[in-house]
Amino acid sequence: MAQKSGGGWFWLLVGILAGIAMTLAALLFLNAGSGDVVENQSLADEAAASAAGQLPEAPAPVAPVQAETRTDPVPVPHDAGLDPASDDQIADDAAAAGMTSRAPPPAPRGD
Repeated sequence: MAQKSGGGWFWLLVGILAGIAMTLAALLFLNAGSGDVVENQSLADEAAASAAGQLPEAPAPVAPVQAETRTDPVPVPHDAGLDPASDDQIADDAAAAGMTSRAPPPAPRGD
């Protein structure tokens, strides 16, 4: 029987290189086409072309018309909410939750 002489590594390398070459050839064949023809542009293509400056620019916006200015003061709306300082229920709930920041009244000095 004949001895094997290391030819297996050679054919493995040839096969890998042939596979790479065939893959590159297939990619070139599939991508070979005229890039100038634009058949169906999507919104993303139009946005990219607009960002690249290939589309004509939109006309400049018209300056806004100045509205007449009011001279009478606008009254500040009254807050009809609850006042936590005068509402006992809110003060009790805040105290129970430990959310008060009231300092105890100062002790009278005996000077």
